[in-house]
Amino acid sequence: MHSGDVLPALAGEIAVDERYQGAIARARGQWEQQRFFHWDLEFPEVFIDLAGRDWAADGGFDAMLGNPPYVRQEQVSAAKRYLAAAHAPVYDAAADLYVYFYHRGCEMLRRGGRLAFIVNNKWLRAGYGEPLRRYLAEQTVVERIVDFGHAPIFPDADTFPCIAVLRKPAAEPAAPAETEVCAFPREELGHSDLTTYVEAHSHRVPAGRFSAAPWSLEPPDVNALMTKIRRAGVPLLDFIGGKPYRGILTGLNEVFSIDTPTRDRLVTADPSAADVIVPYLRGQDIKRWHPEWASLWMILLKSSENFDWPWSKSGESAEAIFAHAFPSLHAYLKPHEGALRKRQDQGRFWWELRSCDYYSVFRHPKIIHTDIAWRAQFAYSDKPVFLVNTAYVWPTNDLYLLAVVNSPLMWAYMWRNAMHGKDEVLRLIYSFTESLPIAQPDDSMRSEIEPAVQRLITLTQQNQVVVDEVLVWLTAEFGVTTPGQALGAFGNLDEGAFIQQVRARRPKGEARLSPAGVGELARVYRQYALPLRAGVAESARLEGRLAELVNAAYGLTPDEVALLWRTAPPRMPVSQPMD
Repeated sequence: MHSGDVLPALAGEIAVDERYQGAIARARGQWEQQRFFHWDLEFPEVFIDLAGRDWAADGGFDAMLGNPPYVRQEQVSAAKRYLAAAHAPVYDAAADLYVYFYHRGCEMLRRGGRLAFIVNNKWLRAGYGEPLRRYLAEQTVVERIVDFGHAPIFPDADTFPCIAVLRKPAAEPAAPAETEVCAFPREELGHSDLTTYVEAHSHRVPAGRFSAAPWSLEPPDVNALMTKIRRAGVPLLDFIGGKPYRGILTGLNEVFSIDTPTRDRLVTADPSAADVIVPYLRGQDIKRWHPEWASLWMILLKSSENFDWPWSKSGESAEAIFAHAFPSLHAYLKPHEGALRKRQDQGRFWWELRSCDYYSVFRHPKIIHTDIAWRAQFAYSDKPVFLVNTAYVWPTNDLYLLAVVNSPLMWAYMWRNAMHGKDEVLRLIYSFTESLPIAQPDDSMRSEIEPAVQRLITLTQQNQVVVDEVLVWLTAEFGVTTPGQALGAFGNLDEGAFIQQVRARRPKGEARLSPAGVGELARVYRQYALPLRAGVAESARLEGRLAELVNAAYGLTPDEVALLWRTAPPRMPVSQPMD
């Protein structure tokens, strides 16, 4: 009999006290809706001593293999009360469903039995994985972990899979001496036999390394280096005496974010609008060392919850007062009222932004960076400029700190400790960056680093101006509206490649370049590319020296620097120094 048939059978074949019929009917309704699966009833021979008619002393499965469903925590909201009660040792409100499969799987193993699941690897480092990590470290033997990173094991899903092989200990103490670990690179997928590769490229790590803290799968020497970096610094939170802040969440960027012509029209119609239209940066505008403003603006109508507008306490007449105070803004926003009212993030009135108590941070000197980082790309701005919610701001003007977070050392550290996203980007959310270890410099180190960083900021600004001038000219003279990465960094091209890129980027159907056009391109290239290259060369020298100074700030020995580069992650921000 299927376990799902037990309840209906009992209800139909046994005389039930009327007091319990209602409860049984409700339970049956739940079963019909949820289709509960009772492992002990489905596999009685595994869990029950049939001869003794009692639970088996050593019941459970010898082996369990699985690929638990990839269900995000938002999709199981209705079941969280049950999950918290049934899976208390591993429960976290932000945990995805596979976390509870681990717990249930381990519960159903016999002592000495093994479990192997392929699941998302985020539990290894994410905050929501802390209870699971503690449970597995204390209650199981972690025999092997294969981390696939972003290898597309499942072509239709970005799952960042890993395989963990666990054993339920037969007796105390549980832990083995070591765990076999392998990082399987995505470029090997389809080219190498999985079993052969894992056997050939695994390394052993002490099982005692695993606890509730994020799990490091690095070889012992690299793990020791990362530990040294961590211990050499203080958390960013303490170093700057503040915390990172997220950019502004408008709830409808396409309405609150405007270009310069729109801003000028609104201000021309009502000069008072200039007071609440502020420059802002998108994530893509944040470059390494210095941002590049794209002449974009944000309508900054603060919430009445923390700003005293003329309409803040006016109730039903608030909109009329807003329209009188800022007529051009009201006229601009009114056609979008329906969409603005549907926002989850809004202020007291439909035209306001959500409540925020740190607007002043954006008006002061700051270090800024994007949430999703393809490379080390932190920037400094002393201008009153705002960010959208895909970026973060640190309230500090410390240029030494900027050198640290843009260094190869810190990129190697972040690569191994931050959550990874699609295509191996790093997720630099505030809960991670606020714990970055920042080494305290001495006065002599500051005196060398800070002028070098300031020079890099100046060079970056100058190079941005040069590139912008050339790209604007290419648009006006040759119709190049989408220059692409190559022309955006034309200083890396020789003269012939530059002309060829312009030819390729011109609109289809345009006449071939004339000799005069080719000559003009050559002239502009020579005028701008050579100074640009000189600035790039100077920047490279400064960056190399800064990398050396940051390594020294963390006390790295020559052997540790060599290890840092020998095990360097992709996209290190500085080229490896020559021996």
